[in-house]
Amino acid sequence: MTSAVLRPAREAGTLARFSRVRSTDPDDFLAGVNSTYGISQVTAAAVPAKEQVYELSAVTGPGFAIGYLRSGLDVRITPRHSHGCYFLNLAPAGAVLSRAGHKALVNSPSLAVVMPPGVPQRLTPSAAGTPSIGIRLDRDLVDAELALLLGTGPDEPLRFGFGLDLTSPAGKGVAGLVRSLLTDADRAGGLFDQPTMRAQYIRTLVQALLVAHEHNYSDSLRRQSAEPRRPRALRLALNYIDEHFAEPLTLADLAGAARCSARTLHDQFQAGTGKSPMAYVQEVRLQTAHRELRDGRPVSDVAYECGFTHLGRFSASYRRRFGVRPSETARFR
Repeated sequence: MTSAVLRPAREAGTLARFSRVRSTDPDDFLAGVNSTYGISQVTAAAVPAKEQVYELSAVTGPGFAIGYLRSGLDVRITPRHSHGCYFLNLAPAGAVLSRAGHKALVNSPSLAVVMPPGVPQRLTPSAAGTPSIGIRLDRDLVDAELALLLGTGPDEPLRFGFGLDLTSPAGKGVAGLVRSLLTDADRAGGLFDQPTMRAQYIRTLVQALLVAHEHNYSDSLRRQSAEPRRPRALRLALNYIDEHFAEPLTLADLAGAARCSARTLHDQFQAGTGKSPMAYVQEVRLQTAHRELRDGRPVSDVAYECGFTHLGRFSASYRRRFGVRPSETARFR
C-alpha cells in the first residue's frame, strides 16, 4: 500500500515502527483503517479534489487498537453492532470536526473527543495531512477496569462526556500518558514490546480516562476516593486475589494472606466492596474470563485458566453475570 511518494523523516511518538499505509489512494487508506480498527465500517464522505498523501501507523492487541493517522479525508464511521467500543481521539495539530449522533466538537490540541459505542460518527479534518491519534478501547475492557475501580460491576452502560479538556490538570495527565505510550512504542526493545507491559500500558490509560474524564460513574468514584483508606487486612487480601484468583482459593486462604480472622475479613469485604470475600473472587474470575473471551480464545481454556473447574457451572455463572453464554462472547468479539 505504499506509493512512489518520498517518505519524510518521522518524529518520535508517531508509531513510525508500525507503518501500515502510505499512499495517494484514499481506498488504500480506508482499507488500512478498516483492517486496523475492525469493529466499525469507515467510508469516505467526500473525496478531496486534489491529490494528497494518506498515512497510517498502528498497533493492535486484545481489546485495543492505536493508530497515528495523517489525512484530510472526510470519513463516516458506521458501527457494526451496538456493543462496540469507545474511541479516544486526539489531534496533535490542526483540527478535526468530530460528530457523533447529534453531538459535535472541534477536536484540537487542547480538546480530545471520546466517542461512544454504537453511534454513527463523522470526522472531517481541517486540511490535507492533518495528524490525529485514534485509540479504540473495547467496551468490555473499559467495563472491566471500571468494575475493578468500583469494586463491583457497573449496573448500567458507561456514558462518557463527549469532550475532554486537555488543558486541565487531569486532561494533561491523560495526554501525557498517551505521549509516553507512543514514545515507548517507537523505541525498539522498549517496554511496549513486552506483551504484559503493553497490556499494562493500556489498562493504565483506561483507568486514567475513567478517573480524569466525566461520566455517569464519576460521582461514585469520587465518593470512594474521599472515603478512609482501606484496612490493611483488606488490602492484603485484594492483592492476594489479584495474584492467585485462578487457584482453588478458600476463605481460610484469604484470611491467612490477610493475617486476620475469617469473620474480620468478611466484615471488611462487606464494608469495602459490598461483597463477601468469595463473591469478590468470583467477580474477578468472571471479569478476567470476559476479557479473555473477547479475544476469541476457546471457552474451556479460559474457564480453567480463570479458576473454573466445572464448565457447566462456569457457563451458568457467566450467563447470569453478562446476559450471554461464554461462547457468544467469543463468537462476537
